[in-house]
Amino acid sequence: MLKHSTNGESENYMETTQQIELRKLAQLDVDAIELYEAAIQRISVPLLRDKLSEFRTDHEQHVVNLNAELVKTGGKAIEAKPDLKGTVLRGFTAVTSMMGDHAALLAMTANEELTNRAYEKALKIDWSSSQRELIQQNYDDEKRHLAWIKMAAKEKPWEHESQASVH
Repeated sequence: MLKHSTNGESENYMETTQQIELRKLAQLDVDAIELYEAAIQRISVPLLRDKLSEFRTDHEQHVVNLNAELVKTGGKAIEAKPDLKGTVLRGFTAVTSMMGDHAALLAMTANEELTNRAYEKALKIDWSSSQRELIQQNYDDEKRHLAWIKMAAKEKPWEHESQASVH
């Protein structure tokens, strides 16, 4: 039996495997929002800021949807604040982002790889069809984020954009 604290009081109740996993994914997405914010604040290229802002919005929607599913299953929604791991990762991302746009993308690659692994692992659990669909949609977003960030880190499209405007 898991102990779960609400308003400083302890309650005993059983959380299902699905509720625990939904909570973990929601917390991971909350942490991702913070990491995107840290990177966006330090990136100088508008194209990168815009794309990372779009990805941050996806993570915000993931938290909303995962929390709704948690409540639907009788669980308690998580608070939208980073945990200790998220706080440490935000610091790492912020410091790395100070080294430039490319370094920020490399930090975000590592963060998205972590998120992708978590969603991939979550899909191995037994879910209802609607829950599986939600997690698969979020995972598809994560794969799209990772692919774009890796492409941008490799190809540096902002450099091509600025060279095109010179000619």
